[in-house]
Amino acid sequence: MGTGRFIVRTVSQFVLSGAVGLCLALGGLSDGAKAASGAAALAAARKALRSDAVNTLEYVGSGTWNLFGQSPSPSAPDPQFEMTSYTADINYVTGASHVVMIRSPALITRVLLTNARQIRAEEYVRGDVSWIIGPPGGPGTGLAPANVPEQKNAEERYMEIWATPHGFLRAAAAHHAVSRAVKGGTEVTFRDGRHRFVGHINARHEVTHIRTWIDSPVLGDMPCDAIFTDYRDFDGWRFPGHMVRTMGGKTRLDMKVTSVKVNLPVDIVTPEPMRIAMAAPVRTSSDVLAPGVYWIRGFQWHSVVIDQGDHIVVVDAPLDEARSNAVIAKAKELIPNKPIRYLVNTHAHFDHAGGVRTYVDEGATIVTMPVNRAYYERIWKTPHTIRPDRLQRSGRAAKFLPITDGKVVLNDPIRPVEVYHQQGTGHNVAMAIAYLPKEKILIQVDGWNTEAIGAPKPQLANPYIVNLNDNIQRLHLDVAQIVPLHGPRTGTMAELIELTKLPRGALN
Repeated sequence: MGTGRFIVRTVSQFVLSGAVGLCLALGGLSDGAKAASGAAALAAARKALRSDAVNTLEYVGSGTWNLFGQSPSPSAPDPQFEMTSYTADINYVTGASHVVMIRSPALITRVLLTNARQIRAEEYVRGDVSWIIGPPGGPGTGLAPANVPEQKNAEERYMEIWATPHGFLRAAAAHHAVSRAVKGGTEVTFRDGRHRFVGHINARHEVTHIRTWIDSPVLGDMPCDAIFTDYRDFDGWRFPGHMVRTMGGKTRLDMKVTSVKVNLPVDIVTPEPMRIAMAAPVRTSSDVLAPGVYWIRGFQWHSVVIDQGDHIVVVDAPLDEARSNAVIAKAKELIPNKPIRYLVNTHAHFDHAGGVRTYVDEGATIVTMPVNRAYYERIWKTPHTIRPDRLQRSGRAAKFLPITDGKVVLNDPIRPVEVYHQQGTGHNVAMAIAYLPKEKILIQVDGWNTEAIGAPKPQLANPYIVNLNDNIQRLHLDVAQIVPLHGPRTGTMAELIELTKLPRGALN
């Protein structure tokens, strides 16, 4: 089942209930009788689904797919896409999978989803190495598609291999699962050295529900559920006609299965550069934006570090603790012997909230919108025991400075920092931008993710760019340099204004 590095959460007892269909244990049976009955049911399910004979599996379907961790507000559903085609090829022997998905927006919850063009996503995982296929220079650059490492999704993709009926039964057999009779069927529990799995088998010998837990930098020990209904015959093999996956209680995928094929060739070889990239430490580079102001870059996610005399301000903590630790180390290298007093959190999307807990442990005060503060205080009560982070180990209390009345000023006689609520953007209702008035620098994310030098010029006005400009004008900010927290380069106010003059339209 691969050679991943994931750490398993130990759970002493787990009961699935209600709509997911796993109920309390039957009364009147001894533990030994329940175990014997459960073992027989597990063997019957393996025989009925012929799981031991399934070395590879391909299933095809369509439905909906949700962009996890990117909701327009903490209380809103994640953006939903129409999934016109989903093809998963799994090799249970090597612990690998290849997924190709064609999707387009279905539920318009924010401006991003007004674009109706279809997106092709191609994802791979083998063991603990995960990568995607994508053009490194972006659409229209003319560069050939290339492998891109995606460590942040490796655990989810690996989990999906074994959270299939046949994968679950194969893994249960290989890892000496404990089975017991419960009301409505059989509960099967095992762990493979990294994850704990708990599943339910009904009286028809069908796997109806699988739960496991993976580490989320934002949500901690996060439950992941797979629910299966409408089993039917696909070319002689029984498989569910309907699959639903949830993560952290939110729907991730809901699909109708139209085709299943067994034991086709599925040869997934890990590219050596992907293996090296996944194992490599997080790297950062720094550019001087102005005296005492540094742009800390790292692949697609950046931060800004600001010297405020006797302390440091950091803007944004993307991805996870490893990224935050690297940025903190770089900040202390560039501005030695000063503590990090403030972390400006731009918004609560997971790629910008995953590293915030690290700054809490560092002792920094978190500057964010009030709704984000309430969200963080609630979700941070969940333990992080699968992969304990710094805050889990220290238990340090979080300190917040909420952006009330649309503005907070981090005063300094040399280099003040103004933090504003970016109003009206469809990307996130609780978005913040940072402004350095003396340097005339604006720090923003997901408004203008600057184009690469030499890339084709946009043909339509991006609504996010228009909104960013509207906020700059509303706040009467005198901006010269615009620093993106995504994007390959900084830009100028003159460039931004020219982009707003293009014909209005959906995002490219």
